[in-house]
Amino acid sequence: MSLSIEVPDDVRNVLEGRWGDLSRHLRENMALDGYRQGLLNLAQVRRLLEFATRWEAQEFLGRHGIAVFDFDPSELDREAALHEAADPREPRKRG
Repeated sequence: MSLSIEVPDDVRNVLEGRWGDLSRHLRENMALDGYRQGLLNLAQVRRLLEFATRWEAQEFLGRHGIAVFDFDPSELDREAALHEAADPREPRKRG
């Protein structure tokens, strides 16, 4: 699908001077806003921005301060405890 908008030449020139490729800039911002609002999933962000892999999409979101993995802190604590319990090595003594 193609989407086009009318922009006065002087406005386009100013924006392109600052942002470069307007089409890319707008797609990136749609992806960021859509993901933040829960409208787009990671696969949709990847396709919108024409990334080859989901890792590229995750990296893009991360560079913009958006966590892709949303873990509850108690879940992380539980996982850490399970990992610690499963580690056969002696725990290091601190101090």
